[in-house]
Amino acid sequence: MSILHLRSFVEVYRQGSVSKAAEELGLTQPAVSGHIASLEAQIERKLFIRHARGVKPTVIADELAARSSGAIDTAENVLAEFRARSMKMSGTIHLSGPSDILSDLVVDRLKALTARNLSIQLHPALGPEIITTLVEGRSDFAFALQPPVDARLEAASYGLEELLLVAEPGLAQDLSNSADLGAAMTTNGFLSYDLERYLLRMWVAHNGLAIGNAEEVVTTPDLRALRNFVVRGFGWSVLPRYLVAAELSAGSLVAVPGPVGNPSIEYFILWLKSAMRNPRTARAKALLLQSRVEGAPASE
Repeated sequence: MSILHLRSFVEVYRQGSVSKAAEELGLTQPAVSGHIASLEAQIERKLFIRHARGVKPTVIADELAARSSGAIDTAENVLAEFRARSMKMSGTIHLSGPSDILSDLVVDRLKALTARNLSIQLHPALGPEIITTLVEGRSDFAFALQPPVDARLEAASYGLEELLLVAEPGLAQDLSNSADLGAAMTTNGFLSYDLERYLLRMWVAHNGLAIGNAEEVVTTPDLRALRNFVVRGFGWSVLPRYLVAAELSAGSLVAVPGPVGNPSIEYFILWLKSAMRNPRTARAKALLLQSRVEGAPASE
């Protein structure tokens, strides 16, 4: 069974399309179709069923992909990284994700790239758009709050950040002195990152509290804007420590302790598996993963 044939199989499995797999691999569609046909002949089983929008894997294909894709990825990554060591690195690495993560959380760690003669271009993105930038090749890596479910993508943890309930000093004191923190939080205005209250719900649930049907005073998909509104006294909010460390030190914001404590939120770095065949991108991945330890902020 040829490794080249397995490589084609894995890409067709992930793309759900022979033509898209051929494009990713730099091969012709007939060549990839031939690789799949050869594999099917060797194992005497059908791997894919054609349909209007591509191909659908059989149960045998699911098993073969589960047992071979990781090894194929590892081998290609190792080869690409070794090739990169003998090359003079240059070019641009494209990074996407929420603007606050790109500008505040990971900025120091990106020096690992510029120190190796690689330039950086940032592409702010939110929600599903983060995944789209990777799949469409508009970014090489992305940062997100959740790992992807798309089989074409891979992710690694990029660190943990403590979530804090913060407010300007006067409001923070009122909340801290309240006999019923949940009721006080409901009575006073609050600000949220999104309508789903993702960060806020984590903190509230961790502390066994409830805020009922209270409505947000401000909602914004930019954590830096959220922080600025809280500093100016619009209400309380839940924010990661890295984003409010300076304000806490200066006293313009105060953290309100919860009955249980503060939960932590995990950040992830994402990439397209097939993109790691490129030596430059594979080298950038190694540098970024190394920098998550060497450049980790003190709160991790």
